[in-house]
Amino acid sequence: MVSIDRFIRMPHPPEVPSSPEDRIELLKSPLDFPVVGIGASAGGLEALLRFFEQMPPVNGMAFVIILHLSPEHESNASEILQRATDMPVNQVVERVAVQANHVYVIPPTHDLAMNDGHLQLREPTRIRGLHVAIDLFFRTLAAVHEERAIAIIMSGTGADGAAGLSRVKEQGGVTLAQAPEDAQHDGMPKAAIATGMVDFVLNAVDMPKCLLDLWANASRITLPNDVDSAMKAAAVENVEAAKLAEEALRDIMGLLRSYSRNDFRHYKRATVLRRIERRLQVRALPDLPAYRDYLRTHPEEAKPLLQDMLISVTNFFRDQEAFQALERDVLPALFRNRQPDEPIRAWVAGCATGEEVYSVTMLLKEQMDLHNCAADLQVFATDIDERAISLGRNALYPASIRTDVSPGRLRQFFTQEQDQFRVVKHLREKVLFANHNVLRDPPFSRLDLVCCRNLLIYLDRAAQSRVLEMFRFALKPKGYLFLGSSESADAASNLFTLVDKKHRLYKANENAYVPRHLPIAMDFSRERAPLSRQTQMRRGVSAPSFAELHRKFIDQMVSPSVLIDSMHNVLHLSENVGNFMLFGSGTPSLNLLDNVQLELRTELRTALFQSTQSGKTVKTRPIAIRRGDSQVLVQITVMFYGEVGNDAALTLVMFDEVLEKPRDVLLETGDPTHHALISQLEDEIKQLKVDLQETIEQTETSTEELKASNEELQAINEELRSATEELETSKEELQSIN
Repeated sequence: MVSIDRFIRMPHPPEVPSSPEDRIELLKSPLDFPVVGIGASAGGLEALLRFFEQMPPVNGMAFVIILHLSPEHESNASEILQRATDMPVNQVVERVAVQANHVYVIPPTHDLAMNDGHLQLREPTRIRGLHVAIDLFFRTLAAVHEERAIAIIMSGTGADGAAGLSRVKEQGGVTLAQAPEDAQHDGMPKAAIATGMVDFVLNAVDMPKCLLDLWANASRITLPNDVDSAMKAAAVENVEAAKLAEEALRDIMGLLRSYSRNDFRHYKRATVLRRIERRLQVRALPDLPAYRDYLRTHPEEAKPLLQDMLISVTNFFRDQEAFQALERDVLPALFRNRQPDEPIRAWVAGCATGEEVYSVTMLLKEQMDLHNCAADLQVFATDIDERAISLGRNALYPASIRTDVSPGRLRQFFTQEQDQFRVVKHLREKVLFANHNVLRDPPFSRLDLVCCRNLLIYLDRAAQSRVLEMFRFALKPKGYLFLGSSESADAASNLFTLVDKKHRLYKANENAYVPRHLPIAMDFSRERAPLSRQTQMRRGVSAPSFAELHRKFIDQMVSPSVLIDSMHNVLHLSENVGNFMLFGSGTPSLNLLDNVQLELRTELRTALFQSTQSGKTVKTRPIAIRRGDSQVLVQITVMFYGEVGNDAALTLVMFDEVLEKPRDVLLETGDPTHHALISQLEDEIKQLKVDLQETIEQTETSTEELKASNEELQAINEELRSATEELETSKEELQSIN
C-alpha cells in the first residue's frame, strides 16, 4: 500500500524551459552543401555588410542570419543586406526549403529552427534580460546538418551563441568568431572564444575567403574504405589507396597515443574518421596520409586533434524528459528504507565541463531535502579531458544556461557574477572532479547511481561490454545506471534489468554473477608510439594483447605463471596457476601480493623488488606451503621484461613445485603467532593506503576551498582598492577646498 504522504511530498515537475530539440522532432538534413549560421547583435549589421561585400554570389553555401530584433518593430535587415550582395536575401515568414546561394534572415517575432533541410518558425523564447535565439538555432543546425554545419559569431553584447557554437563543433561542424578588435561590440565574440571551441578568429572581411577555402577542401577530402571493399571494387589503385589510408590512420592513432597517453583504438571507426575529417577541413588537407605527414612535422597539431576527439560539450538537464524520469522513478527509490547515516554516492563518467554532474547533484540534493536526509553526499565526476575538468571545477557558466535551468533552481543553486552564473559553494563541495579513463583506470565503489551519457556511443562493442561490467562492479546490488538516449546496456544485458527503455534507465541485476576482480584493462595505457620510420614500418599491426604477450613469454615453459605490470596488478593468468592463489575477503584487488597464498607473500615481495631494481631474473628459495593435509615445496621465479624504471615494463612470475627438499628450504613454521603478525602488518599497510587516499581527497577538497577563499579575498581587495581611490579623491577635494 502506497502512503499518501509520499504523493503529498513529491517534488513538482521541474520548471525548465525545454530546448528546441525537445519541442520538435528533428530530422537529418538531406542537403549536401554547407549551411552557415551567423549570429550577431549590436553592431552586427555593419559587420555583416562587410562580410557579404566580399562573398561572391555563387559560392555553393546557404546563409542564415540570426539577429537580436525587437518584436515590437518591423525589421528591414533583409533590405539592408540585399544592398551588399547579389544573392537573394529573404526574411523567413513561413517554413522554407534551404537553397544554396541564398541568404535567410530571422523575423523579429519568432525564433528559427533548422529541420530536415528546411527553416521553420518557432514561438519565441523570450527570457527576461537574456537573448537566446542564436543558441537555439545553432543547436538545431548542429543536430540536423552535422559536419556540414558552420557557425559564426559576430559583433554583439552578451554571450548568446557560445553554447550553441560548441554544439556545432561537437557534431563535426566548423566554428568561427569575429576578432574582438574588429567587432564594434566584443562581448559575444569573446564569450565564444572563451569556450575553446572556435576554429578560426578572423576579421569580418576575411571570413568569406576562409569559408570558400573550407568548402573547396571539404569537396575533395577522401576518407578510407576498408581494404576488403576496395578489393571487391576490382581496382588496383583503390586497393593501394585503401592500404595507404589504413596505414596513415594507424600512424595518426599512434602519434595521438604518444602525445596524450590515451588510446582511441576502441572508439568506433566512423567516429574517429569524422573527428579527423574536421581537422582535414581546418588544415585544408585532402586525405589521411597528408594529415599524418602534417602531424609529424607539426607536433603542436596533436593538441587540437585530441580536443576534437574528446569534444567535451554538454548542457544542464540535457534531454529534459530523461532527467524528469530519473527524478520521478529512480531517485525516490534510492532513499526508500535507507539508513540515516548511509552515504549517497554517485558517479558521472565522461562528465565533460560539469553541467551534467551539477544537474544530477541538484536532483540528489532536492531529494535529500525532501526526505529530510542528513547523510553525506559524494558525486564523482570523471573525464580524460583536463581542460573540461578544469572548467567543471570552476563551475562558472554563461547566462544562456537560463534556457536549460529553471528560475527556481537558478536562485537556489547559482549566484550571478555579471553576465555569468556560478554554482554555489555548498553544491560544488559535493562534487569531486578527477581525470579518469573508463577503459584503463579502476572504478569507484559502493555507488548508488552511475550516469554515463553519450560516451558508450563512441566505443566499439567490446569496449562497451568492459565499461558496463565495470559499472556493475562499482554499483551496489540495488544501484541504478543512467545512459544516454542513443545508448543501451545490451552489450552486458545479464548484468542489468531494464527500468525505463525510452529514457535508458537500468537497475543492477542482483542475481547476476559479478566477478570479485575487475576485468583486465583493454590497452597499454602507457605505451609510447614509436616515431622513427623503421619502427613505423614494423608497426603494421596493432599492439598484441596481454594474453598474446603472456603466451609468447611462456611458449617454452610449462610452469604455472602470472603476468603483472609495474604496480604488481595481474594482467593475465595461466590455466593452472590457481593452486598458488588465494582470494581473500574484503575489498577485491588486482594486486598479485593480495591474492597469492600467505606463505609465499614475503619471499615474492622481496623477489619482485630485486628483479625490478636489477632487471634480472630472480629465484626464491623453496617455500613450504600447505595443500590439504600435506606440504608442498614451491620455488618462485621472477622474470623482468622491459627497461628498469619504465612504467610500461612487465614481469612474469612463475611457480614451480620442487620434488626434493634442499638444505636451504624455507620450512613452514606452523606458528599461528607468526602468521598473525604478518597479517596484522599487511592490514596496517592497507589501512595506511586507505588513509593516504582519504588524505589526498581531503587535500583536494581543501585546495578547492582555498581557491574559493582566494577569489573572495581578491574581490575584497578590489573593494578596498576602490575605497582607497575614493578616499584619495575625497582628500584631494578637501585640499582643494582648503
